[in-house]
Amino acid sequence: MNTRGEQNRSVRNTKRRLRESLLKLVMRKSLGSVTVKELTDDADVNRSTFYFHYQDVKAMVKEMEEAFFKDFTSALDAIDRKSHDSITILTGCLESHMDLCKIVLGENGDIEFLEQMKRIIEDKCSRIWKAAVPEMSDREREILDSFLIGGTMTALQNWVRSENRQSSEELAAVLNRFIFDGIIPVVASWHRRKAWQDEVQ
Repeated sequence: MNTRGEQNRSVRNTKRRLRESLLKLVMRKSLGSVTVKELTDDADVNRSTFYFHYQDVKAMVKEMEEAFFKDFTSALDAIDRKSHDSITILTGCLESHMDLCKIVLGENGDIEFLEQMKRIIEDKCSRIWKAAVPEMSDREREILDSFLIGGTMTALQNWVRSENRQSSEELAAVLNRFIFDGIIPVVASWHRRKAWQDEVQ
């Protein structure tokens, strides 16, 4: 292997050890309270090596989050009108970035990360609800968004925190049944029945 390849492998191994150590530390304390000394001691990485790559722990996490959101938004941008794809893409993206998700979605994680995820999902998926239930008012759709996305995010958090979690495909299948085969058809049926009753009165 050439020198550049060896350096790249060394960098990947260093960053992997730092991620693994950060995950261990946030199991015991809040993410914001983890120090560089604690992290490098646990990872057996020199502090000078850490500072070569990052300014501080926050910068390290930010790099991981940026990589996640780049993949996440790109995946959501590619969704067509097949609404079931949105949940599958969401769970698949979380699974491929599971080391980050365990850190920021754990009990001592980063609430802002969760809120940013919610905002992106709301923005990208609002058209799905609009297409599925065009009879709904904007206010009703807003309530439905809050209900569905809030419940979905809680389910995703519990999935990330679980020691014996199912595959991303299995989780997506369950969420899809609840949302697209359950709640939304019921809401759509109610609205269409209401519209029919208004017409015959």
